[in-house]
Amino acid sequence: MENCRAIIIWIAVTVAVLFVLPVCVARFASADAVMALCMILFLIVNPLYSAILGYRCGRNIRQMWSLPLISSISFLVGTWLFFNIREVWFIIYAATYLAIGWVAMGINKYL
Repeated sequence: MENCRAIIIWIAVTVAVLFVLPVCVARFASADAVMALCMILFLIVNPLYSAILGYRCGRNIRQMWSLPLISSISFLVGTWLFFNIREVWFIIYAATYLAIGWVAMGINKYL
């Protein structure tokens, strides 16, 4: 029961960070600030969150292995829906975030 609760909490935080933040940037930021905020999100916040999530999931890989996958899919859905850009490079960003999460998970589990 405790692990199920932790997974639900991490999914909620993932949706907040990788889905709601791009929505806020796309809807509420001024036109001049959108590019800078997107760069901060894509290059600092999202990779850092993926590493933290993966490191935390490394404690219980058997039940939490899918959370980095959920986070990268959440990022992809959030950016495609709210930036109205079906850019293929967002798939590469999502794959990179997935790799960062799984590498951090492996580091925590095996080192």
